[in-house]
This record gives sequence, C-alpha cells and structure tokens, in this order.
Amino acid sequence: MGLSDMKRIEREKVIRNAYRSTILALTICCIFLGAVLVIHEAARENEVKVLERELEAKGVVQNDEGLFAGVQLFLPERIYVASGVTLELYNSQLSSLGERIHSYNVKWTCAVGRNMQRKFSVTGTQELLGSYPLIFTVFDDNGAQVARASTELKIVPALEDSFSLLTIGDSLSCDPATYERLTELTGGGIVYMGTRGVGGSLTEARRGYSAADYLSETGYTLEEPEEEVHPFYDEESGSFDWAYYKETTGFDPDAVEVFLGTNGLAVDPVENGDHIVQIVKNIHGNDPKLPIYLVHTLYPASQDGIGSWRNKEGYALYGDRYKYEEDQKVFDLMIYLETSLAGEENLYFVPAGICHDSANNFDTETEPVNPHSEKTIEVPKDAVHPGRAGYLQIADCLYSVICGTKAEWER
Repeated sequence: MGLSDMKRIEREKVIRNAYRSTILALTICCIFLGAVLVIHEAARENEVKVLERELEAKGVVQNDEGLFAGVQLFLPERIYVASGVTLELYNSQLSSLGERIHSYNVKWTCAVGRNMQRKFSVTGTQELLGSYPLIFTVFDDNGAQVARASTELKIVPALEDSFSLLTIGDSLSCDPATYERLTELTGGGIVYMGTRGVGGSLTEARRGYSAADYLSETGYTLEEPEEEVHPFYDEESGSFDWAYYKETTGFDPDAVEVFLGTNGLAVDPVENGDHIVQIVKNIHGNDPKLPIYLVHTLYPASQDGIGSWRNKEGYALYGDRYKYEEDQKVFDLMIYLETSLAGEENLYFVPAGICHDSANNFDTETEPVNPHSEKTIEVPKDAVHPGRAGYLQIADCLYSVICGTKAEWER
C-alpha cells in the first residue's frame, strides 16, 4: 500500500468520525429539543388547567373549539323565584361585555319563562313550583357558539311565617320602597331592626357609606340623627364588631342583609371586596348560624345618566367615567365576592345586580337632543340610585332568595 493510499484511508477515517460525531451531536440536540418541547407542553397544559379553574370560578366558558372566548358570563349556582313574583335576568348584566352583548345573538333555554330580546322573564306560580335547568347561550353572526352558562331555576312557595331582618347598607338601602315591598310580600310578617329609620322601618343603612366606613371609626352627618361613630365600631377592637353591636343595641335579628359595594367600586375589586368579606366573616365569627343575605350591587344608569349626574352645586359627580368601565367594575366585584366567599355556610347571594333593569329603572328628565332642536330625549337624572321600580325589583329578588332558603335556617 502506497503513501497516497494510506493518506486517503486516513482522510476517510477522519471524515467518518466527523460524520459520526455530527450525527451524535444532532441526535443529542434532537433529544434535548424533544425534552424541552415535552416540558414546555406539560407546563402549557398545566397553565391552561390553572386558567380553566380560575375562569370556571368566574363563570367564564369555552367556545365549541375549546378556546376561551372573549365573552365572560356569570350566572349564580341557583336562582330563586318566589310564587307571586316576576323575576327577570338582563343579558347585558350577566356578561363582561355589558351593553356590547347586543351585538351578539343570545338565547335563553328553559321549560318555563320567556326568552326575550334583552332578558329572561319568569313569574313564579303554585303550578310551576319546582326546579328547572336554565341555559344562556351566546352566538356570533355565523351561528357559532361563543359562550354558554347554566344554572338551576327554582320556583319556590311564598313565605308563611314571620322573621326579623337587619340591613347593613348604603344609600341603595335608604329608600322606603324596598321595605314597603318586603312588608307587602310577607303579609306584614317581617320585622325590621336597626338604630336608624327609613320611612316607618328600622335599618342600619347610611348614605355614602362604604364597607370600609363600617370597618373604621366613621361618623355620620348626612341625616338626622347625626352620629359621632356608627354603632358597629368597637373602640377596644378598633373595627366592626358584631358581638359588640348586639350587646350595646340589644338587637338580635333572625337574618342580616348586607348590601354594599357601590361606594368603593374600583377597577380592581380586591380592596372593596375584601372589606365586604371582612364584615361577613366578623358576623359569622360571632354568630356562625346567622343567615346573611349578601346583595350584589347594581349596575349604573346609561352613559347619559353617568355623564349628566350633578351635585347640588352643579358639578359633575361621574364626569370622567364611562358606562362600559363602570359595568365592568360591578361585574368584577360580583365575581370576586362569589369566589372569595364560596363555601361560606349560612351565606346566601342575592343576584340583584343581574335582576335589576338598569336600562329603564332610573328616573329621567326630558331635554332637547341639541340646543336648537324641538326633538327631545329622556336622560336619567341619577347614575346610581334608581326610581321606585328599581327598589321594588331589589325587594322581589331578596324576597325570592329568602323564600328559597329560609328552611335552611338553624336558629
């Protein structure tokens, strides 16, 4: 074998070794990349599962392709309708889209009630007592399902026995119409308790109060009698104290209504929501079997109402706010409270937020569409406080939940 042959063989050997090394390196890279992809996919699947659990807790559903839609829906676990009461659920108030849901096609499915353009309406009767599946579905213009939520609709008998109720609230609990309607529905069988009065009824509602005010040393000067500090505040504990309130006032109601949230509404619901949760936890910490009815606050009036609301001096109260964001604040607080207090015993949510006709319940005044037109429009006079019809709807909703749950009271 000549020198040239030996050099050729050596070169081929070097080439073969280099080839093997390259193949080995590529194999190792493929294995490594495969492992990375497997780990990444596992991590992604875990993130999706976590997201699914979080969104499920918020009432968010998936579309037909399994992809999360931009439409979030919320329906409570159960909706009660008392015999003799008409309850309505408004499409724009159980969706994160707000009024933009009118751009979609929607459908209510139930064996009872009416599937209407902007709402579901059902009247409780003795003949319809029982439970019914209720489904709300949203479709796009192509007929594809975008979102879906379901609940149990339960039509229940009217109350036959009496009970006492103490309301902790803000100005939305300061209208006599709610108390008058509850008195009518119960046939006079309800006894109100509290240190303040609304019409001829007792209450613990204070205009302008937030949950944070009830947790702190806050006075009250908007109405007579004025207070240096509200009666729930205990100087020793430095906060809201249910046991202290009962001891100093002598009130011991059969049930408590907590209707707060409008004052303190924010883009982030955590602080306001946690204050409400703290009140509920304090009451149950001292009185664990006491039924608490937590009322979800109301959606505001239209943009015209929000932008036109003025104080006595004529200054804008909500001048920098807009309807969609204000609706989102209410929606997010509702979801936050339902999630934070899930599993709380002897607590019952009252879905007034989705059962109040915010599009039509605010009192209006007539004004021209522009300064020189004879054509007129109706503009809400208030962005937050509805007219009488609104308070009657709140009462119907609260009464229905009480009718459906009073048998569970242990006291």
